[in-house]
Amino acid sequence: MTTTAMFEQIRERDGGFCLLVLPGCLGEGNVPHHRANRGSGGSKVLDDPRVLALACSICNGRAEDASGIVRADLIRRGLRVEKAATNAQTLQRCIDTPVEYLDGELFYLVSATERRHISEGRPDRDVVQGR
Repeated sequence: MTTTAMFEQIRERDGGFCLLVLPGCLGEGNVPHHRANRGSGGSKVLDDPRVLALACSICNGRAEDASGIVRADLIRRGLRVEKAATNAQTLQRCIDTPVEYLDGELFYLVSATERRHISEGRPDRDVVQGR
């Protein structure tokens, strides 16, 4: 699947709106936001759609530099996931961490096209093997 095709699927899954909603938000999501930072030239493992949420370019840039209350709120809403010892473990953290959508509801990101409400239970644990 191309990057563009995956982005379009994520855009549809996330409703077309920026989920971060930080000061200066454009409203419309136009970039994928890595909930767990890949780092410069980092592993492609973290390009998994379960790591990505829709954001606007303003909020995506601000999220990377967020600190204090803003960073804590992004973590609370599942839009920032702290790195683990390995990229595979970080991916698993993202899979296990639900995302709060604009209506306040929490969803697990299952794929580029599917999300699952937390009331339906966590998706089968997809233990990531040493990628």
